[in-house]
Amino acid sequence: MKTKKKTVILVGFILGAVLFTTTALADIVTKSGYDQLKDALKLTAENCSDKFDSFTWELSYAIQDNGKILASENSTEKYDRKKSATESISHSERVNGQKYNSNSFRDRTSIITYSASDQTYYVTEFTQERKPQEVFFTNPFKENRAEDIEKIADALVGSLKDYVVVTEDTDGGKLLSGSLTEVQIPPLVNAVASFYSKQEFTGYGDPNDRRPYITRDIFVKEIKGTASLNKDGILESILGTVVLSGKDEQGEVHSISIEVLGKLTDINATTVSKPDLTGKNIIKNTVKEEKFGPEISNPQKFIGKFKNDILIEKDGKFVKLGERFIEITQMDNQTVAGRYYEEYKQGFEEYAGNKLEFNFDARFDDNNPQQVKFDYTDESGTKKQGNIYFDIYSGKLNLGFESQKMGRTMFDSTFSLVIE
Repeated sequence: MKTKKKTVILVGFILGAVLFTTTALADIVTKSGYDQLKDALKLTAENCSDKFDSFTWELSYAIQDNGKILASENSTEKYDRKKSATESISHSERVNGQKYNSNSFRDRTSIITYSASDQTYYVTEFTQERKPQEVFFTNPFKENRAEDIEKIADALVGSLKDYVVVTEDTDGGKLLSGSLTEVQIPPLVNAVASFYSKQEFTGYGDPNDRRPYITRDIFVKEIKGTASLNKDGILESILGTVVLSGKDEQGEVHSISIEVLGKLTDINATTVSKPDLTGKNIIKNTVKEEKFGPEISNPQKFIGKFKNDILIEKDGKFVKLGERFIEITQMDNQTVAGRYYEEYKQGFEEYAGNKLEFNFDARFDDNNPQQVKFDYTDESGTKKQGNIYFDIYSGKLNLGFESQKMGRTMFDSTFSLVIE
């Protein structure tokens, strides 16, 4: 996941560079070409977020090192604005030969993700219906930082506005195309490319990750791009290729090529379908809001006794002194009640001086439906605060204390269910 995320970040940067650089290339005589493509980008984003009933966005990219595929992906995103629903399908491959497939569906009441590895549908249902903007495509040009990013792009483009071919189609559409070689690339663009390349091509992490470790002499050898606009000024497709050169620690030269293709299709004709889960293997959880994480379904399953061992290190070995217990006596989606106590084995009474015992009655955190906070009084009579996190995936409890001192004993925050 980490590798994929970093690759997507790089591809996003390169795509952005191609978009804005190709935009700058559209200025052979006046600024009309440059302004035209920027307007097309903004118009397309506005229509996708506020006007089109539905559309499909297809994105594919491939990253190669000296002709060898490092990563590739093809993804299709379908959007239905009226239903506030999206459907995503992607296929990717890494240099180690591993292939990944992802299918997901989102609307205002649920998220459904299919895992091909275990043939399971993971379903998240929301008890509080989400807002349309939390599900559907949002206009990036309306973000607070959009204007600043545009200014940075303009600065990067600089004098590249003179290299362009603009072709008008008979139907009123336009094709913008251009290319730059290494002698035409400004030092600032090379500096930015070098920085991002060093972040991406580190050669560290997953031992199966065979990306090169590029450390020096990094520069952009070539940039090529084309953009197609329809007669209404909507961006229908964009193709960009960037070729980077750099050396690894052994001095070997690497030619890294990144090719990205984006296409906007089926405007007002896209169908988004919720998966039919009849007879399927399903794992379901319930969430109030996406940012808060899942609520606990069937909270009564946590009613019972949980424990862990009290240990010390003695003569180079771990020695068990006794056990800590949490008994959950009552629990629903709002409150939890129970008791914490400790028991020491015979012969270890000297360690029981700081023995802690208390009852608790707590409510779940509004911002975390899997955690409760409670007040307790420690062995010295001081009032303090603690918390319990209910791990729905492991079936365990995690206990935390405010400034808790366990003396000479070791403290384990994880408690497992006692099953008779």
